[in-house]
Amino acid sequence: MNRRYWILGVLIGVAVGLIVAFIMTFLGWRLNPGGIFHNAQGTDWTIVIETAVSWFVPMSVVVSASALLVLFLFARLR
Repeated sequence: MNRRYWILGVLIGVAVGLIVAFIMTFLGWRLNPGGIFHNAQGTDWTIVIETAVSWFVPMSVVVSASALLVLFLFARLR
């Protein structure tokens, strides 16, 4: 498989991971379930960062693997 496909697969995974992490973290912060994201003292940035990372890492790994599989199959069919 060409090196371009590896790079493209990883970039797709990172991009989707960033988008999903941003959306889910923003929604968590905005809805603030149980008051864990912010309170009268302000935003708890530790929770915000932990939430973003907990969405980014699994999403980027799964989407990268899926994109690489699709790109591999595409390359084999060409």
